[in-house]
Amino acid sequence: METMLVCVWLVSSLIHTISGCSLSAHRGVTGYTGGSVLLPCFCTDGGTITTSARWLFEPGPSTIILWSRGGVDDPYKDRALISDSPGNMSLRLSDLILSDGGLYRCEAGGQFRDITLTVKESLKNPGCVFSDSGPIPITGSTGHSVVLPCACTDVQKKPEQIKWTADLGNSNTVIFPQGPTSGNDRYKHRVQLLDSVSPGNLSLRLSDLTLSDEGTYRCEADGHYRDIKLTVKGCVFSDSGPIPITGFTGHSVVLPCACTDVQEKPEQIKWTAVTEQQSAVIFPPRSSSGRVQLLDSVSPGNLSLRLSDLTLSDEGTYRCEADGQLKKIMLTVIHTFEEFCLKV
Repeated sequence: METMLVCVWLVSSLIHTISGCSLSAHRGVTGYTGGSVLLPCFCTDGGTITTSARWLFEPGPSTIILWSRGGVDDPYKDRALISDSPGNMSLRLSDLILSDGGLYRCEAGGQFRDITLTVKESLKNPGCVFSDSGPIPITGSTGHSVVLPCACTDVQKKPEQIKWTADLGNSNTVIFPQGPTSGNDRYKHRVQLLDSVSPGNLSLRLSDLTLSDEGTYRCEADGHYRDIKLTVKGCVFSDSGPIPITGFTGHSVVLPCACTDVQEKPEQIKWTAVTEQQSAVIFPPRSSSGRVQLLDSVSPGNLSLRLSDLTLSDEGTYRCEADGQLKKIMLTVIHTFEEFCLKV
């Protein structure tokens, strides 16, 4: 009889060893920023935790081994505590932040249980909070800078994290912060946080504007966001038709062209000459030894061109183009009075 009892005990022990730890059921847990939370995980049969026990954290597409028998992962070393008593490996996570929210997995004895942690802002210690106003319209001009406004209601409240993204219609790009592998070269050296004194002022300065910068910009902090709709204006011409201009051989002539706002710097400018002999881009010039020169270097919106040493072959149509705008000048070239008299 005693031998039979020993056998039963040995079989029972063997079955328990093979089956391992049977974990408690799935649960969802809610915590609050700055506080602590207990993620429960224990053996329902009171078994001892095996050497393969560990905690995993999935904040997104990646997985972090938060705890194993080797210890606690460095970022959580001062915040994570494992019960580690027989049959219990519950995890206490303290000093909660919003990014702690996600899926946690407890593994032991070949079993696992998932726990979803939701982290909400503590009413006693809220993070960055925005006002309830809708999207903010902002207008900028090509070549200039613009401030995209965004601030916590308490500008002395430092957000846990901040991110600026740009939605330009065909792509959504993180423009701040920019890491070494962000690949956002078009914004390199063009974005800067406006205020380094008030940690809750997240306004961004975007410089050297181009027409392609127009779109929706989103400021995100601590689970909140604010949208700014940016409109970029370029050079605009008046609606007058072709301008007739007369020049004399050997002299210079000014081909007039200007943005309605002469302080408006165009994103790009091009002058094209269409004569009987050819059609060619004459500005920007291919070399510095040409006969063309922009008339005004002080007013960026004055695109008038000086054409010197006129010849009869210069007669034709000249096109001034900037930011999708077009202005035509009809140039007529005639002999000077002296040349005319010599020919007669």
